[in-house]
Amino acid sequence: MHHEITAARKIIEEIPEKDRGQVESIEIEVGELAEFTAEELKQSIEDLTGWKVEVKKVISEIQCSCGFIGQANILNRQGHILIYNCPKCKSFAVRPLVGQDIKLKRVVSY
Repeated sequence: MHHEITAARKIIEEIPEKDRGQVESIEIEVGELAEFTAEELKQSIEDLTGWKVEVKKVISEIQCSCGFIGQANILNRQGHILIYNCPKCKSFAVRPLVGQDIKLKRVVSY
């Protein structure tokens, strides 16, 4: 739980400190291959701030040495460790193209 709280604090710190008391809600974008799940980050931010948090999940896109480009095959997620491969050839020699990021997209103030 400690790691997602650190990630949540980074998102909170993107909002100027003087404006944080006026925040009603935020929208974040969480990639499927991000270090934390959308649910973990949402809960951590809500617990730390009391803000309403809307989450947009971003589907992953990988490129494999076999030529496949598309959504990753997620095999296991434990804590902040994520294991995924190519759904076509099962290779782990993949390069993520989309879906690793966590982004603050919108802030709604009173």
